[in-house]
Amino acid sequence: MKLSNRRHSGKGRFHIKSIGGQIFTLVMVITISSVLILGITYFYLAGNIIKENLESVLSEVVKANAGELDNLLGLAMQNSLRIADDPKIQAVLRNDYPEDLAEVYSQELEIDNQLSFIQNYVDDIFGFYVIGANGMQFKSNFSSPIYENWQNFTWYRRIIYSSNPVWFSPHEGSFTVNTIGQPLITLGLKIIDKSSGDILGVILTDIEVETIHEIISQGLGGSGHLSLIGTTGNQEITHSRDTDTLIQSALSASITIDYTGWTLKGFIHPETLEASVTSMFKPIFILILIIAAIDFIAALSFVSRTISPLRDLAGLMKIVQSGNFNVNMDIQTEDEIGMLSNSFNVMVAKINTLMKDLYEEHEKLRISEMKTLEAQINPHFLYNTLESIIWLARAGQNDAVIRLVFSLTNLLRIGLSRGRTLVTIEEEIEHIKNYLVIQETRFEDEFESVISIPETIMKNKTLKLILQPLVENSIYHGIMQQDDTGTIKISADCSENDIFFRIEDSGPGISTAEVEKLNGYLSEMEEENVGIGLRSVNQRIKLYFGPDYGVKFKSAPGEGTRVSVHIPRI
Repeated sequence: MKLSNRRHSGKGRFHIKSIGGQIFTLVMVITISSVLILGITYFYLAGNIIKENLESVLSEVVKANAGELDNLLGLAMQNSLRIADDPKIQAVLRNDYPEDLAEVYSQELEIDNQLSFIQNYVDDIFGFYVIGANGMQFKSNFSSPIYENWQNFTWYRRIIYSSNPVWFSPHEGSFTVNTIGQPLITLGLKIIDKSSGDILGVILTDIEVETIHEIISQGLGGSGHLSLIGTTGNQEITHSRDTDTLIQSALSASITIDYTGWTLKGFIHPETLEASVTSMFKPIFILILIIAAIDFIAALSFVSRTISPLRDLAGLMKIVQSGNFNVNMDIQTEDEIGMLSNSFNVMVAKINTLMKDLYEEHEKLRISEMKTLEAQINPHFLYNTLESIIWLARAGQNDAVIRLVFSLTNLLRIGLSRGRTLVTIEEEIEHIKNYLVIQETRFEDEFESVISIPETIMKNKTLKLILQPLVENSIYHGIMQQDDTGTIKISADCSENDIFFRIEDSGPGISTAEVEKLNGYLSEMEEENVGIGLRSVNQRIKLYFGPDYGVKFKSAPGEGTRVSVHIPRI
């Protein structure tokens, strides 16, 4: 049943008993932790550096492609303005629609050739188209015209009523000529009569979306994509990759196209960043594995060299634990293990000495206790006490007999204390009270006693039988040496750590020289120079509590004698 109640503090815990295993585990934990921290830190820093570099490259690519788009759109704008301000074209649009079809054909042929000539010198422009308010219509390419009253169309009105050039988002085919339906973006400008300020019509400039796609497709290749976004509802005009799903990532850059207000956005795809970091991490990872392997081998070697002498030392400690102190550790190094081995040898030697000293002190304490007990129950004291009891019985003083017998019984009971060395102060004071009852009965009217002990220390511990020999000394060497009735005062005070008993008598006292000599004997524990009771009390206190405690005398002729007992508060 007892076994089932044991508490196993280590149950369920992983515990390495061997110190070598603990050191090896610690080294490997530190190594692995360092490698992980190094790897994570490198991965984080490398990732940030690569990310910053990619962002810088992306920004430059977006800027370069935006520059090409600016060139294309700027060229379209400049030539559109050139056509709108051309005097010949303005003169044709300023007049009414010719009634003669031959004249109409002649003017169309002349202006078409002029527009075609301009287009031939401008790359990447699909076509220029002039729509006059007078009904005249011209074009730069060979596409067949569509003849409508364009002034009623929304795009025409939008250009006319706008104070700025109008850029139309991608639409299928041209507004005014027949095409194959390819996506186009269109720049619209109104033509203003330079002489009168009247609106003479509009000029349309078409650019194929495929042309823009070819420009931005050269930027990022497979590492990312570019996307051209319009000004209306973030509608995408075109992008650089032909894929249904374009992945956007945190790495992006954008720039606004000056002429149109459109935005060119660039994106680096996540797999590009991951591949770049991985390519840089591989050699570092191999280096980390090599470092870890070197640390592993070094840890094994260190543990082996360190633990061998420690194991020898542990074996000797087991021998010492069994009680054999005749061992010695060979010191092979001057490091901490050598110092530990030397300390072990010193410790074993000191333990041998201390064991001998402890045995001797224990014997001294045991002998001192026996002497104190013998002094308490010496035959002379018992004979006198029993004779006093007989005398009182013959005198018929039964109450006094009972009181004296009761005090003697308690005196012997407390003195024996069932083999205990320490008793409470309350028990020690009770012992003194019983002793004084006996002595006051024997020496009737020769002295009186006063006991004043604070209640706060009654439960503290003290060595038993340390006050009675001192009280007895005060009676025989103090009170009994004077003719008048004497007084014995027993008092005590305390501090946080100490207790001081005082036994004072009103006897004749002793000289200062004798007091100093007596205190010197007690301090040096010169047993042959003091009485047996006083000697045993002082010796027991010093052996049990240490040399700082003990008995001290203070006296002067005609002033009585005071004995102080200093013990720790426990």
